[in-house]
Amino acid sequence: MDPSLISLMGIALSIGVPVVAAAITIIICGTALAGIGTEKPELLSRLIITVVLGEALAIYGLLIAFMLLGKLPVITTLEAANKALISGIVIAVASLSAGIGISYCGTSLIGATAENPDTFSSNVIGVVLSEALAIYGLLISFMIIGQI
Repeated sequence: MDPSLISLMGIALSIGVPVVAAAITIIICGTALAGIGTEKPELLSRLIITVVLGEALAIYGLLIAFMLLGKLPVITTLEAANKALISGIVIAVASLSAGIGISYCGTSLIGATAENPDTFSSNVIGVVLSEALAIYGLLISFMIIGQI
């Protein structure tokens, strides 16, 4: 198989899957946020973190895609192409996992904070740790791309 084609598949995965994960997360958390915003608008400024962290997933994928695009001229071997593909897979899986976590924890955070605003600081940890999954994938992808 052509190394350029394999690399392009890595780029497609690195941008495509994180964007879908971000969209789903924004849809799920944004809908819950809109519902709470009608009853308790004073909570929106704190709870918007769920949507912002969902959007960050797309940014992580975009960073990896840009890095891989910059490496395309030097990806001439099958080994380098496989590294590009693997880095795309890593950020794709990490972003998808983070999106699932943010969606579940984010909607729970929104509901719990609506019931008792004092629980925000202890409940936000699930959303933040879910986001960390994507950051782990981002770091590993950076390291793999650095070896190309």
